[in-house]
Amino acid sequence: MPDPRAFQTLELMRATFLTSLSDLAREDQRRVIRALEQLDMDERTPSLRVHRLQGSRAGLWSASASRSLRITFLRLEGGHKLLVECSQHYGD
Repeated sequence: MPDPRAFQTLELMRATFLTSLSDLAREDQRRVIRALEQLDMDERTPSLRVHRLQGSRAGLWSASASRSLRITFLRLEGGHKLLVECSQHYGD
């Protein structure tokens, strides 16, 4: 599991995020952690494909950890992000 203190903008993690991360296969966990490191350093990294969600998930944002893994988060003041969950992304 990632140490929340290691991140500058991602120090806030919901229990739902940590649970969803622990439910993933070990290699997928590594992909998510690498994506979190990128998201913390520069969310404009093209491979993250950060975008605002719509419909029933309006208000949330998404970043890609791989073609099939998504990190969902809320934007907070000061550039901080509240990590909500990580999941398989099958298209919306």
